[in-house]
Amino acid sequence: MNLSTASRTFQLLSRILDVRTATEPFLPPAGEKRPLPLSPARQPFPRAAPESQGIPSRHIQSFLEELARDRSLLMQDVMVLRSGSVLCEASFGSQDLRAAKYTFSACKSVVSLAVGLLVDDGLLSVEEPVADIFDESGVLRRRLREMTVEDLLTMRAGAQFTEAEALTEQDWVRRFLSASLRGEPGTEFSYNSLNTYMLSAIIRRRAGRPMTELLQERLFDPMGITDVLWETCPMGIEKGGWGLYIRPEDLAKLGQLVLDGGLWQGRRLLSREYLRAALTAHAVPPEGTGGFHYGYQIWVGRHENTFLFNGMLGQNVLGFLDSGILVVTHAGENTDFQESRYFEIVNRYFGGSFPGPLEADEDAGQQLAETVRSLSAYNRPPEPLDGRAGPFINRSFSAADPRAASVGLLPMVLQALHNNYTAGVASVAVSVRGGLPELIYRERDALYRLPVGLGVPQVSQLDFRGDVYQVAALGRFTHDEEERPVFYIRLDFLETPCVRIVKLVADGDGLLLRQEETPGVPYVFRKLRLAAQSALYKPLLLMAAGGTEEDFLQYKTLQILSPEIRLTADGPEK
Repeated sequence: MNLSTASRTFQLLSRILDVRTATEPFLPPAGEKRPLPLSPARQPFPRAAPESQGIPSRHIQSFLEELARDRSLLMQDVMVLRSGSVLCEASFGSQDLRAAKYTFSACKSVVSLAVGLLVDDGLLSVEEPVADIFDESGVLRRRLREMTVEDLLTMRAGAQFTEAEALTEQDWVRRFLSASLRGEPGTEFSYNSLNTYMLSAIIRRRAGRPMTELLQERLFDPMGITDVLWETCPMGIEKGGWGLYIRPEDLAKLGQLVLDGGLWQGRRLLSREYLRAALTAHAVPPEGTGGFHYGYQIWVGRHENTFLFNGMLGQNVLGFLDSGILVVTHAGENTDFQESRYFEIVNRYFGGSFPGPLEADEDAGQQLAETVRSLSAYNRPPEPLDGRAGPFINRSFSAADPRAASVGLLPMVLQALHNNYTAGVASVAVSVRGGLPELIYRERDALYRLPVGLGVPQVSQLDFRGDVYQVAALGRFTHDEEERPVFYIRLDFLETPCVRIVKLVADGDGLLLRQEETPGVPYVFRKLRLAAQSALYKPLLLMAAGGTEEDFLQYKTLQILSPEIRLTADGPEK
């Protein structure tokens, strides 16, 4: 990290951690999260009974039930395929399989496929020095010490320019190429999403067009993959290592392409030779990351013949190469790599061998279908609006608390990802529309109106200063431990792993506004605690937060991610 980057990072941390003021970003929000439709995938996979592919329906039913029982997994959706047919698909709670989902690092594997297209075309070699691609003068060659494209692919480049620092930088390519190095390139595994970003920049240079255009022509169009969005850096280059929105079934198509060695419905889209290299273990990550080595931006099983697209919080495309089974999941769990218990569960159910077709079992198929229906909140009966809503309906409450300046409806993780920070909550009101409660959440520069389902979620599009999200709102009227009336509202941002919880607690003539989010305090606190142990980041945290002791860091994390704001009554809501 150079001095100017360190200064900006410190200032941004200070702004985020100061709950008395709204966070001012260094870069303006791009507002590039355009509306994406809730619609089924085009050219869908065929559907088949599990028994026709040698897997009992009861086996898959047990798998789903175990995932649902483990609340720590925070499962959102699951698809199980074999031999190119969907055997089961399920969504949990308010989630919707038609939504294009944010993939975080799972999209690194998609970048690898784009690299493979250029390698197949002879436009790129994995052995090429990175310096030769960006500078023919030789200056970079001497400084980067023969860093190659393969070093980027295998997370062994060693450049110390990270995602957190990129939040304050305009030119990511320049900063990466000028960053200090950790050891010799090609020797040490050091996971860094900016390696993948550089691959995206290389693809643009060699293809002469954006990576998404190349993928659209060569993979997405032939496979019927639509409504894809890939966020870009301030210079307009796809982020590569994160930022891709894609439907679960369309993501499964890319996993199936890898599983089938580059063939799609009998048509060769990617060479078997490149995929063989991509699925070879080139780097050995620390054991703590999980049960996988690292290939070309694709995780490779340490002990099983598997591959994995993997993103933090629980986006996974897991392919079992021997059996032809593909399991695609999205979740919101507080994990980064493969530490989750999910991997033990999925390997236990699908890691073995399976026979040929089984005898049809209609009863088991019906029970599996009933389990799938029961997991979704959209199949539950609606609940009536009753007297428990009385303390909240047609009333408005204003925020005078100075801490309200940092509180907003958009989850903090999404605010930080997009440099799109709230101006602070101004007031909250509840009205009735169409027989349902409506949350009216006013920030200092925006107004959000959300119909809140009782029993069954209600979906709305919310525009957060140019970033538009599909949000499912599900609420209930209840009481807290002190018997105070509470309006509990869960907001699932359907295209992301993020959930916002809003609790309105009747307290005398006013309200307490309590908010939580997932990923929340446990995840972010762990990140801050690790940063506080780093010689690189400890001084920044010390200055920005006022201390790095664990108790103090947890206090600051709670202030940001689980605020409690007192609201005063304004009178009837018009």
